[in-house]
Amino acid sequence: MAITLELTPEIEARLIAQAKAQGMSAEDFLKAAIENLLSAEPQVYRVGTALVVQSTPIGNLETSVEQMRAERLSGLIADYESPV
Repeated sequence: MAITLELTPEIEARLIAQAKAQGMSAEDFLKAAIENLLSAEPQVYRVGTALVVQSTPIGNLETSVEQMRAERLSGLIADYESPV
């Protein structure tokens, strides 16, 4: 399937720069980005009368959560090890 997109010059430049940074062509970069986006779609299902939405964190959110966990753990360890 072929799809044509009209991009602003700014978006086109960012796309090309990101693709080059990954060592990819713009076309391959877009294909990978679309595949990642589609694989991150939430799954919706019912459990009894509840509607459950299951999704995977993407990019910065996942990194932020891991960073917060690490900071909390460091704080707990510091509190535990410090004399009262």
